[in-house]
Amino acid sequence: MKNFWLTLMSVFLAVAVFTGDVFAGDAKDALDEIVKRGKLVVATELGTPPWAYKDPKTGEITGFTVELARILADELGVKLEIKTYEWAGIIPSLLTGKVDMLAACLTRTVPRSAKLMYTEPYVNMPGLVLVRKGEFDTLGVLDNKKVVLTATTGSVWEQIAEKRLPNATIRTNPTNADNAIALQTRRADGYLNDKLQLVTAMQKYPGQFELIEKPLAWDSFAFAVRYDSFKLWNTVNLYMRLIKMDGRYAEMFVKYLGYKRVPTPETAS
Repeated sequence: MKNFWLTLMSVFLAVAVFTGDVFAGDAKDALDEIVKRGKLVVATELGTPPWAYKDPKTGEITGFTVELARILADELGVKLEIKTYEWAGIIPSLLTGKVDMLAACLTRTVPRSAKLMYTEPYVNMPGLVLVRKGEFDTLGVLDNKKVVLTATTGSVWEQIAEKRLPNATIRTNPTNADNAIALQTRRADGYLNDKLQLVTAMQKYPGQFELIEKPLAWDSFAFAVRYDSFKLWNTVNLYMRLIKMDGRYAEMFVKYLGYKRVPTPETAS
């Protein structure tokens, strides 16, 4: 019986510590520093419409992910500071303490979760392959050593390509724009990314590209914080749930993604 109560107490303490119910007053959290300084600092990657990009008319940094972060800062009563990086520098900016949170089209993966803590996803999106019109029609024909596939350096798509299409030649570029150019100039035969990024490339090069419609994988985007930021993580999760309930999320979804939000796996209900 004694061992039973000791075990029960251990479980209680473990749960309490994890949920912040014990020693909360002694814990230092990124949220405390954000409120103290009056500013939330986030990292993003530009050139990834509709997630994060510069408005060509105003020069202002905007996008679905950026606006989610901006409203979060307003809710907290602080200012928003946006720091931009190429993709390879996004995660290091968080881990080295240069920013409080990542507000980019960051795919949730198990290996990354060993280094950072994801919030609830803000959208789920199919990952596809973009090809030149009339050249390829199935994923199977891409799995060939003569086929060159391109993805953004350090992105999850580089790893997915190596796993799902192991016989293809995989090359990477620093930005999405570089990948689209590589496809357009025939330095690559296929470009891997989430559906909206590839649709953006199709719009930039009208009539030249088409999608292989079968998903290569599903992409799940979320904000991320350090493991010393439990209160910030909890606050972001609550914020996401509330804006989905009050309609603000649905309004931004239509504005930036271009179609009505319906609670499905693709729209992260």
